[in-house]
Amino acid sequence: MTLSSTVAWATASEDVSGSAAKYYLATNNTAGTEFEFGSVVAPAPAAQNFELANISGINSLTAIAGTFGGQSGGGEILRTTNRGLSWTKVSTTSQFVAGQGGFLDFVHMFNATDGVAVGDPTNGYYEILRTTDGGLTWVRNSQATSPVPLPNSGEAALVNSFFTRGNTIWFTGATLGSQTPQRVFKSIDKGATWTASGLTPLLESMSKIAFKDDFNGIAFNTVSNGTQRTGVNYIKTTDGGNTWSTFTPVNTATGSFFLNDIDGVNGVYYSVGPRFPQATPQAPEDFGSSYSSDGINWTNMTVSAGRRTGYFFTLDLIPGTTPNTTVGYGGLLTDANGMGGVYKFSRTTTATRDAALQNALTVYPNPSNTGVFSVDLGSTLKGSAQLTVVDAMGRQVKSQTVNSTAVGSKAFTVDLSNEKAGVYTLQFRTDAGIATQKVVIN
Repeated sequence: MTLSSTVAWATASEDVSGSAAKYYLATNNTAGTEFEFGSVVAPAPAAQNFELANISGINSLTAIAGTFGGQSGGGEILRTTNRGLSWTKVSTTSQFVAGQGGFLDFVHMFNATDGVAVGDPTNGYYEILRTTDGGLTWVRNSQATSPVPLPNSGEAALVNSFFTRGNTIWFTGATLGSQTPQRVFKSIDKGATWTASGLTPLLESMSKIAFKDDFNGIAFNTVSNGTQRTGVNYIKTTDGGNTWSTFTPVNTATGSFFLNDIDGVNGVYYSVGPRFPQATPQAPEDFGSSYSSDGINWTNMTVSAGRRTGYFFTLDLIPGTTPNTTVGYGGLLTDANGMGGVYKFSRTTTATRDAALQNALTVYPNPSNTGVFSVDLGSTLKGSAQLTVVDAMGRQVKSQTVNSTAVGSKAFTVDLSNEKAGVYTLQFRTDAGIATQKVVIN
């Protein structure tokens, strides 16, 4: 998980068939170029025979890890405050119980205090836990505020298959071994309440999911025969994940959709890994990284000096601290010669300034003692704009759509009262370009 251009946490496993993720990586210098590496070992009563679902960082020292017991299920939540040197179990013995069908799929911290942990259904509804004290204690949602699986479907969540934007989170369903249409689950309030999409065209599972903004997202799954990938199925949404339809990316030697991981930030999709189908024998362009504005047409990213095209396993990107910048980290397979490892990512896109909107944009009071701002766009907004708010570290804290029909020429409120004092950047993205404004919470 990328927290800033210099702070990140990640899980790792050995390059051995069947190896489980039991190791962590954490940046340990101010430039974010050096890492701590070690095993996630928690004292009793935490289980010692576990796999890491994922790690969600809070800052450079503190992180929350989600674990599960392999095929036997179960799960525990662990916390570190010393960059992984020691871990403490913070979930209870009654949470994610293997003998009751419990299975922890992932954890995510939205900020320093609020987080969510999602597990498979038990007692007839998904086991979703929330924390409001930085991960020290976790409380399960009631059935009334949790998704309910489809009847007689065996529906469950999937390990580490989720996506977040600000306070919104999506996760994917799975019915492994059953050719059943899948659903996507969504919360816009940090996991407090949930809605479910209609049935999607994807069967059995969804490998990955990503949103480039609040409305537009893509997801896919792969079809395999043993270790051989035989097919890939792709879907997209334009309404925030409520409904989904199929599409097909265009794969070429100069631009391909890669299948290990996808992300979305600043209105752009990113992908890494191998493409499908691959050449026989495999060509260099069969592996790499790419970006796309529509999910259909892709452009391969330039390989920097000293970095091989490589077999990227994962990436995690966030908006940079300046407009139109994207930063983050990607992980490559490390071979016997030591080639691979973790790479930093930075990309700046050229965006047209929406001059009319920029000139009309006013925010007051600024600074604000309450964190609540009144925003006036005048009468210049045509159609809609995507508003994102990032903090001084580049971490997105809010995202919403502003509709000209609803706003008209009236001012509207942007509520950042739950955020700490500091400098934040408001960015409005329209078809004509962007407009930005820095705001200060005292």
